[in-house]
This record gives sequence, C-alpha cells and structure tokens, in this order.
Amino acid sequence: MENIVKFIRHSDAGMPYLRNMCFYGQNREIARGGFGLNPYEPETAYSQMEAVKRYFNQTSTNPLIHIVVSFDGWADNAEFAIRNAPAIAAFFKDNYQLIWMVHPADPDSSHYHMHILLHSVNLQNGKLYHSGPYERNAFGYHVKDVTGIGFRLVCEQMDTWDRTNPQY
Repeated sequence: MENIVKFIRHSDAGMPYLRNMCFYGQNREIARGGFGLNPYEPETAYSQMEAVKRYFNQTSTNPLIHIVVSFDGWADNAEFAIRNAPAIAAFFKDNYQLIWMVHPADPDSSHYHMHILLHSVNLQNGKLYHSGPYERNAFGYHVKDVTGIGFRLVCEQMDTWDRTNPQY
C-alpha cells in the first residue's frame, strides 16, 4: 500500500490554464477547501491569484502546480480522503494560495483522490515555487506523516496545454 503523489506542470499554459483549474472538479467533487483565497467561488479565487501575480510582477510565469494525491485503492471511502485532505494541503498554507478538492477517481468508483491546485507565487516573497526533487520529497513525507502510509512520486512536465480539451 502506498499513496501516489503526482506533480503536474504545464510550462506554457498561462492565465487561461489558471482560470480553468479554479473551476476544475466542480461537478464531481465531494469536498473542497483552500488557503489564502476563497476556494468556494472559482471566479473570486482566480481574481485573488491573479492579484498576487500582478503584485509580484509574475504574470508571465507558470501559473500553478497541480498535485494529485491518490490513495491507490486502499482508501475505499470518502471519509478518509475528506478527513485527511485539509491536513495534507496545509503543508503549503503559510506561503501559497491553493484550492484542494476530493472526488472519486471516476464517477462509478469508490476510490478517492485529492487535487491541490497550488498557486506558484509565494505570498511572502513573490518567488516561484520550485518543484524540484527536494520539495517533492518533502511534500511526500508530509503526506506519509498525515496518512501513516508510504508514498511514490510521479512527475509530469507537460510542455503544452490542450485548450480544446482542458481537463488539466
């Protein structure tokens, strides 16, 4: 048994990607929250992230890091995912705006996973989040501490974002 922690980056997606992701999961989620913004109103969350980008002059950068924590089939009920999602996402709460959500892996599934939509600009200093091996592992160990289960890291660097099929 292990958690799968997946980091997804779209290097060229820009602000349309950020806006799309603020609305991600609305029809399937069973729980939603966030830090540093209003996660319950996607348009407001987008405006709040955009304001931070403008304040720190980071408007041409990768807008967010999409993190998926999959409980890999061992968490067969929503209660576990909902209970642990806020504590998992709290790893970033002091420095980054984020939206977290929990939903089934697919509409007919009883397996749950969570998404963290991490705004890439640090609220304290305006620097961009560096998702290198050290940072990814630190977050993976945090997930392990919260859930009591080990983890495996998966990274996806996507150089393009398909605007015609904007899943993530």
